[in-house]
Amino acid sequence: MKFEEFYFSTFGEMGRYQKIQFWLVMIPTMICALHIYSWTFAAQKTPYRCALDGELGHTDAANYVTNDTRIKINLEECYDTKTKLRANWTGLNETNTSCHYESCNFADGTKCQEYVFDHSKVKYTALEKWEFVCESQDFFKSSFQAAYYVGQMAGSVIFGILGDKIGRKKCFFLALVLQLAFGLLQSVVPWSWMYLICRVITGFSHPGIFVIAVIIGMELVGPSYRTLSGIVTAVFFALGQVLLGVMSSYITDFRLLHLAITAPTVIFMTYWWIVPESIPWLISMSKFDEADKILQKAAKVNNVTLPENWWEILDNSESNSADGDRSEESDHQYSSADLFRTPKMLKRTLTVLFIWPVVTMTYYGLSIKPDVLGGDLHTSFILGGLIEMPALLIVYLTVDRIGRRPVLAGSFALTGITLLLNLVIPEDPIAQLLVARGAISSVYAVIYSFTPELFPTCVRNTAMGYCSMTARVGAIAASYVSFWVVERFGKIVLIIPFGGLAIMAAIATWVFLPETMGKPLPETIAEVEGTITDSEQQPLAPNSDSTSAKPGSSTTN
Repeated sequence: MKFEEFYFSTFGEMGRYQKIQFWLVMIPTMICALHIYSWTFAAQKTPYRCALDGELGHTDAANYVTNDTRIKINLEECYDTKTKLRANWTGLNETNTSCHYESCNFADGTKCQEYVFDHSKVKYTALEKWEFVCESQDFFKSSFQAAYYVGQMAGSVIFGILGDKIGRKKCFFLALVLQLAFGLLQSVVPWSWMYLICRVITGFSHPGIFVIAVIIGMELVGPSYRTLSGIVTAVFFALGQVLLGVMSSYITDFRLLHLAITAPTVIFMTYWWIVPESIPWLISMSKFDEADKILQKAAKVNNVTLPENWWEILDNSESNSADGDRSEESDHQYSSADLFRTPKMLKRTLTVLFIWPVVTMTYYGLSIKPDVLGGDLHTSFILGGLIEMPALLIVYLTVDRIGRRPVLAGSFALTGITLLLNLVIPEDPIAQLLVARGAISSVYAVIYSFTPELFPTCVRNTAMGYCSMTARVGAIAASYVSFWVVERFGKIVLIIPFGGLAIMAAIATWVFLPETMGKPLPETIAEVEGTITDSEQQPLAPNSDSTSAKPGSSTTN
């Protein structure tokens, strides 16, 4: 029989051991949300003005409020300069007849050499520390957010390949160490280029934690609980967003904020001793000795009896053709090329490599700048995280009843239609944005569970790595569109491409991807291609190396 069938018949689909390990690997995904969105508040825009002779620039000793006429302009001029992005309009009230301070030039047109920032609401930001001001401010803000996604892109490939080569656990822990080290460094580095590098490496760690947590979770539990992996990580990610919104309301120094959001990762250093390697991965690599030790511990926790010589149960013979397929694959060294080598694998790979960038571009495009709804930045940001909860509940109630494919395609379509409707019915933009945000959140939750079910164990982590990598292209695009392009050309440059691509992704999902609800995870490429008849229902054919690799044998891996 297949290992999956043996495993769940012995331990249950969600026994006590699975529950403990499942929640342990899910919790760190919340910290990923804190890091990916931290730039929203580390680079929060605050009013600034030209520093006068003798003032101490952006230090606390400089008083932002002054009546010096060299940096004030009248109301008519303020309207004109605001249009040219030269003046900050903050600080006016209905009784004011004078404009706020000029941001980038003195009243005589001379360009500022230093700047004084308003600390009345925000104590210290990265924009102030490195004086990212005036016309270049939006570009720098976009680029530093994009840097995180560049790191994610590289991490997706590296951790994707390493996860299948050296194991899920080693990659998971390595990513936690990188996140801890470079997250802390962001709070103390003195130069912007060094901060940028730290941000890239922190982003690099993200897929090693988030994506591998999803995979470990899916490999722990049975088919009826498998979608929980993607949904629970999405819930923790949303909770992380809410937590960051609350924390940043009180911690307004970006250095202390980085310290606060990174410190909890110290706790996760204990995972090296309490989180074991993925058992399905060990089986796929014929590491039966290590798998047996983990299963013995799991049996004690679940209070079940592990059959003696359980590995021999996996050795029931099947048809010669099936055995040939398995034997051939067992000797094959898998690589990224296997994702494109055979027809069905090629179709699945190309489809997911298209829809993943669409979901990240749309999701981050709608969430990375939360005050696009208007109102207070922190309130809007927290609301954005809370909006995802009912959407995820709907996914949980439907995805195991009507299937992954209709939920994914339907949510994509709803996102695209809602965005495009804003062009013809612009009267209620907030409601439309909330619907679109909820729908794309549903896509995000389902796609993390659906994609691993499409690929066999031998290349599953590699496939997820490539998906996460291409997804960063969409996230990088979202950074520049939301922070930079929309500021200059208006919301239409977001609505048309994001809405149109979401509808195209819905069509591609429905036409090219199979339904996976209730089906076991494929173990080999032969199963995906259908060269093993009724492979979804048949027991596992013998692995030619399994008997030699059983516990106590001389085989080492």
